[in-house]
Amino acid sequence: MSVEQVSVEIVGREFKIGTPAEEKHTLLQAVEMLNQKIDVIKQSGRIVETDKIVIMAALNVVHDLLKMSMKDDLAIGEFERKITSMAEACDKALAKLA
Repeated sequence: MSVEQVSVEIVGREFKIGTPAEEKHTLLQAVEMLNQKIDVIKQSGRIVETDKIVIMAALNVVHDLLKMSMKDDLAIGEFERKITSMAEACDKALAKLA
């Protein structure tokens, strides 16, 4: 399985994320979804600190995934892998903000 470095932008910052080539499209969709959640939280105006906005957006995305997994009875292991991957991406993003 070949790993591809993909440039993505989250909260206005560019990140290079290694992903299997066959999962690139899914990664880009995840970044788009995260950015949309971030924008919604920013527009609400209730939270202004970037790290808190990113954490809340990530929690929203994970919550949505968990609701889908229960609804569609999808494999828990696959969601755990995806959640772990997203959490690692959030950790990297937050580390760069610090």
